Amino acid sequence: MIRKKITFLVVLLSFSMILTAGTKITFEDPKGDDKGPGTYTYPTDPIYVHGSFDLTKAVISDKGKTVEFKIYFNAPVSFNWGDFWDVQQIQIYLDLAKGGHTKTIPGTQVVVDKNDAWDKVVFVDPHTVSKINGEIGMKAKDLKNDIVLPEKIKPIGKSLKAIVKKSDLGVPDDADISKWGYGILMLSATGFPGNWCVLMRRVNEYEGQHRFGGGSDGAGDPNVIDMFVDNADGSKDEAQIQYDMLNKWKSGSDPEDMSKDKLSIIKLVYPGK
Repeated sequence: MIRKKITFLVVLLSFSMILTAGTKITFEDPKGDDKGPGTYTYPTDPIYVHGSFDLTKAVISDKGKTVEFKIYFNAPVSFNWGDFWDVQQIQIYLDLAKGGHTKTIPGTQVVVDKNDAWDKVVFVDPHTVSKINGEIGMKAKDLKNDIVLPEKIKPIGKSLKAIVKKSDLGVPDDADISKWGYGILMLSATGFPGNWCVLMRRVNEYEGQHRFGGGSDGAGDPNVIDMFVDNADGSKDEAQIQYDMLNKWKSGSDPEDMSKDKLSIIKLVYPGK
């Protein structure tokens, strides 16, 4: 009898995994909204090809024991100076359960709405794992247990594919990815970040060779260049929704003093809503 019960349980679990494996979620984003709160301009160096930070689509696929995130943007990935590619950094905030964090990775300079608090964030960055972990250890100690590095990342044309173990997300293999909330943010990666930034490039008041413009020389402006918002169906009004969401910031003049800063509050995308 015990053996039969164990066999039945194994079959039931396997069937549950089959039901969730194969689930695919697609988000769309309007082209040309890679302006953060609507004011950002690209750095002047030609390595920052226009469209490189313009999110166009995300396809999230349940592979059973892993989740595959394929993030598309509006220019090919380049390979000139980065450890694995050049300029994009993607952060994927996941609301998996009640409760969680509202603070984001230091240097992102946005706050997640308390009703959308996140549990894990997938960090897709072109630097070596040792460098990433070193930065997280120095600048994000309070979040490091919930920052997840992909098992594998593959640049493909105008996209980055990241594969993440469900066990690293702290969820079972039969977890339903359609029930999660997603905050997918595009930033710019740099190997020479500010004292409080985890490998992301800051936005300044005026653009420069390796600086985005249209923000502030202080620290209150978001360093997010593009993101999926609302229903993430790619409708034109989502550009303005993004601009409005990211434009609720105030900044002091000192980039090392954040006491006078007010950060923009962002909301996640929920495919089931």
